[in-house]
Amino acid sequence: MDFLNRMTEVIDYIEEHITEDFNLNDVAKIVCCNAYQFGRIFSFVIGISITEYLRNRRLSLAALELQCGNIKVIDVALKYGYNSPESFARAFRNMHGISPREACTLGVKLRMYPRITFQISLKGDADMEYRIEEKGIIKGVGVVKNFGKWTANNESEHWTEKMGERWMFWDDFLDRGANLIIRDKYKLYREPFWQMGVTHTLENGDIVEAIGAEDSGGDFPELTRFEVPASTWAVFTAKGTLNQSEHPIDALTTQIFSEWLPSSGYEKSMDYEIQVYGPGNTQSDDYICEIWIPVKKK
Repeated sequence: MDFLNRMTEVIDYIEEHITEDFNLNDVAKIVCCNAYQFGRIFSFVIGISITEYLRNRRLSLAALELQCGNIKVIDVALKYGYNSPESFARAFRNMHGISPREACTLGVKLRMYPRITFQISLKGDADMEYRIEEKGIIKGVGVVKNFGKWTANNESEHWTEKMGERWMFWDDFLDRGANLIIRDKYKLYREPFWQMGVTHTLENGDIVEAIGAEDSGGDFPELTRFEVPASTWAVFTAKGTLNQSEHPIDALTTQIFSEWLPSSGYEKSMDYEIQVYGPGNTQSDDYICEIWIPVKKK
């Protein structure tokens, strides 16, 4: 299975670079997604976040090295990404129940978090409504911000906390001027994109977010114009209130990359995605939103 092979490649990459401060965007490219999507997919498939997996593996390998003797604790701490013996000792004790110095003694009990291997069968357990759309260049107006090499805080419990500064950008848009200008002054919200959020991952790994509406060709001095290249799009429908710990689109996106894409005959064609929020009560369990993924035939 293509997806399973790609996830095996991910683990291979992580293990080969386990002592390095590598860029998650480089890992995410193996699964043909961005770092934020990768974090969601990894947690869905593995059961823990990528951050937790890295921490457990590094502390397991650190314990093995300490058991071999003739190595300084500070050298092991620095090798596995800890800037001080104190922070390393805290993390080490939390996992192993003893200090790094105690781990140097033969006979002590240590925990080993093994390298992940895959012997699973991925199977869709929920219906996925989708359609295929052909679109030329999509022109939008709204607000645009480059978030740099952003990654989600997957340790947080609520999707707004995971989004961090990107949610603050959305929150500012929704509660202040730009949304009101688009909705009330220019009345730009309309089918098929209504209120849309466009995420573009640049070649250098930077995440650029654009929020707004489809451009009608008028003069909008308060707003910024943006474009999305022409593409074939797979459009998926998500249902559910936005007032819950997991955003409906988050769970759906994970399912798209782990189940739909590997079996559909399509692959992602470029580093864009569009989220579409139509009219309705976003606090309702029946609220409908969409995720647009650019695709091409394999």
